Amino acid sequence: MIAVTSGEFLKEFTLYADRTHEEKETFIVQRESGKHVVMMSLDAYNAIQKEIYLAKQQPEKL
Repeated sequence: MIAVTSGEFLKEFTLYADRTHEEKETFIVQRESGKHVVMMSLDAYNAIQKEIYLAKQQPEKL
């Protein structure tokens, strides 16, 4: 995971988007307001969603 400022992210959006897709890199975009966001590939997002779904399908262990 790499943290970048929102200004840098906006200035080099295409570069970060390409790295996210091609190199499977995840970026934390730090905003001055403190409302930070994460950029990840759709494949990575879908994998996380699948894990969450599968975890919810398993019966709880006591």
